[in-house]
Amino acid sequence: MSAATTTSNKKCQCECDILLWKNPIETGKYFFGSIIALLILKKVNLLTFLLRVLYTVFLTTGTLEFATKLILGQGIVTKYGIKECPNTVGLIKPYVDEILKQLPVQQAKMRMLVFAYVPKNTFKAAGIAFALHRFFSWFSVWTILFVADIMAFTVPIVYHTYQKEIDAQLECACKTLKKESDKYSQLVCEKVKPHLEKLGPLAKLCQSSTGPNATTTKLAANVPVEEPTSATTTSADLPSVPKDLPTDSTTKEFNVDELTNEIKQSTNSLKNDFETN
Repeated sequence: MSAATTTSNKKCQCECDILLWKNPIETGKYFFGSIIALLILKKVNLLTFLLRVLYTVFLTTGTLEFATKLILGQGIVTKYGIKECPNTVGLIKPYVDEILKQLPVQQAKMRMLVFAYVPKNTFKAAGIAFALHRFFSWFSVWTILFVADIMAFTVPIVYHTYQKEIDAQLECACKTLKKESDKYSQLVCEKVKPHLEKLGPLAKLCQSSTGPNATTTKLAANVPVEEPTSATTTSADLPSVPKDLPTDSTTKEFNVDELTNEIKQSTNSLKNDFETN
């Protein structure tokens, strides 16, 4: 892991040295080589050029092989030619494997964008695609590559030389842009404010956004939110129970003997009534 990181850091540092013109001769080779390649790409039809190179090579090797076999008895092309092909697979395979490792991740991201798992990201992707569409419709691919090549070999060295001045100008431009955006947002809100006064919470939102330091968090905090009412009944909603209840302090005592005597008297009276009748 550390070896791979060290290798990548060295490669990045080497590329930065080339773009910063640390070695003018080496950087000049890459710069003028890229310019020549772009000019060839613009002036030459690559398909016809490659086909011309192929039939020229085939005719040359075929003629030499036939003539030397006819005259010398052995073809010099087959005798001195390359016997083995270069290891193209071993050279390209690491790059292809790295691309294939990253492919499932990129597929998952594209699927999430296409099927709008996060609509905000999908809208952003649509805006970027539209901007690129308009950009490439205005400029050709060759023009974009040519300008990008010139900027790659000029912008880093200019920024590295005048870094302090450029950073100061960028900071000033950001402050000015922020000030102007706040000014125009306040103006727009004042124009729209009369139409939003009938909408309740939106009117308060607009009023709070007229300040120069208004942010999205502050605006969201100013929107009134109605809390849901609970359907449960608390103890305060129940009727109060009177504290002074009438209580009978005297309790009648149960006597077994008196109950027995009353039963005997009733029985005797019923017996006398029966005998009389």
